[in-house]
Amino acid sequence: MIIYKCRITGDEMLSDAYKILPVVGDDGEEVPGLMEIESQIVAKGGEEIDIGGGDAFGGGGADEAVDDTIEKVNNVVDETIGFAYTECPMGKKDLKEYLQAYCKQVRGLLKDDDKVAGPDVKAFTQSAGAFCKFLLTKAGDLEYYMTPAFNPEGSMAFSYYKDGALAPTFVYIKMGLLEEKC
Repeated sequence: MIIYKCRITGDEMLSDAYKILPVVGDDGEEVPGLMEIESQIVAKGGEEIDIGGGDAFGGGGADEAVDDTIEKVNNVVDETIGFAYTECPMGKKDLKEYLQAYCKQVRGLLKDDDKVAGPDVKAFTQSAGAFCKFLLTKAGDLEYYMTPAFNPEGSMAFSYYKDGALAPTFVYIKMGLLEEKC
């Protein structure tokens, strides 16, 4: 298993237990430098729950009632089964300032890391404009999450709802994360 940790804080951000996909922009092109995972709403213990859609989603019969006594959580955000993210308010101007400072800091860390090749640093620098533009155009639809360290300079998870989705898709800046095999 691979755990992805914030390059700045060391906090765990996600793992390869989730299906990690490239981010595709509204134009159908892959956004370089970003990756995404789809989350789910699950029961607190981690088992899937019936959201009341009947058998439309492979659940029980249409006349079955939703069990409102089960605590429902997001499997990425929750502190017991996910990564203990905390949502933080942010406007487009705040996002722009964060991305400028974050990209500068990550670039410096990449340059100082002997394990990161020069072409990888250059690729990050070249992709920054594209992924920042993507995030800024989605700013009004995004929710912003900090890791348990609450370090405003650390990596953030960005989420938004794709058309028809019942749970958000989480987006991450790839080079801001370290891969660690467990």
